[in-house]
Amino acid sequence: MEHKPLNLIYHEKTLFTVAFLMVLFTNAQTILIVDNNSNIDTSPAHVFNTFSLAVAAAANGDIIYVQPSETAYGNVSINKELTVYGMGHTPEMNAGRNATFGSITISSSNVKLAGVESTTNLSITGTTSNVTIENNFLNNISLSSAVTNNITIQGNVIDGYILLHSTYNNSANVTISHNFFETTQLNAFSYFNSTTIFNNNLVVFSGTSTQYPFYYPNDLVAQNNIFVSTASFNGTNWQGGGTPVLFNNCLTYSYNGVTLGALNGTGNFDNTNPQFTNIPGTNPVFNVTNDYTIGSGSLGTDGNDIGLFNGYYDFDMRGYPTLLPYLEAMTISNNMIPAGADLQVNLKANANKTN
Repeated sequence: MEHKPLNLIYHEKTLFTVAFLMVLFTNAQTILIVDNNSNIDTSPAHVFNTFSLAVAAAANGDIIYVQPSETAYGNVSINKELTVYGMGHTPEMNAGRNATFGSITISSSNVKLAGVESTTNLSITGTTSNVTIENNFLNNISLSSAVTNNITIQGNVIDGYILLHSTYNNSANVTISHNFFETTQLNAFSYFNSTTIFNNNLVVFSGTSTQYPFYYPNDLVAQNNIFVSTASFNGTNWQGGGTPVLFNNCLTYSYNGVTLGALNGTGNFDNTNPQFTNIPGTNPVFNVTNDYTIGSGSLGTDGNDIGLFNGYYDFDMRGYPTLLPYLEAMTISNNMIPAGADLQVNLKANANKTN
């Protein structure tokens, strides 16, 4: 989708720039704002300085915007049907500051989480369905204590593992697509099953030759993924236990000069350099300044390039939430004002894409 510039003039005594832009593109639901920066006026009924207070005040279907901050928001729980937005895990504005959580626990159905960072674990618990985890920077994701259905994990940067329930039918219809997995280790993908979609991910291995990424899969079909290694992983063991994973139109390559073991399946590009458009030397680890568009001409099962930027999905390097605008520039023309006067601000934003 083409990005269209948006210029706005906004006068307000208390300025919530990102939230204001987002409100322009939403209606019906109640908008709540969480901001733990200093000198924030929390007297309005919709403004809170902790995430837990906002969740307590929210009703099912509401939207919570979490503002960028130098101070993390701590461990949080989402136990209602909510949409939670940050402004991106690596935004251009605010000196790169984002909304950072510790652990995140989701125990409600009909939840969307986008544009934030978690420094520890994200867990989905209880009996839960229709959860979307999109455009975040995350560590480990666990569904091991949940009975889940229709879970979508896409567009994220994930520095850890994804653990589904060891009882295969307890993790049904989990879609894991268009994610960047970095520093992937042993048992990174556990208990994936025949209803799991694992497509168009970019996986970077940094472990030893004895590691295996897939642990006890059950009739998993993995398509259009890129697996690259920067260490001694040799691909002899792509999985530990379970039934054989069927790989279709996936690419493997080692930047360490190792010949990787062939994938089981059809249409694969074994030991083929993806020829990423721009990475520093032979280091494909995630960085927003890199370009992971492939140049090898390796096509997926749908006729589009394999990997993150497959046809219909536009992976966002900075984690800007889809459907919402994001700030490009902000100038204050009268930054010295008397008490009670209006502050004049010029905002420039881009309309974000949809997926």
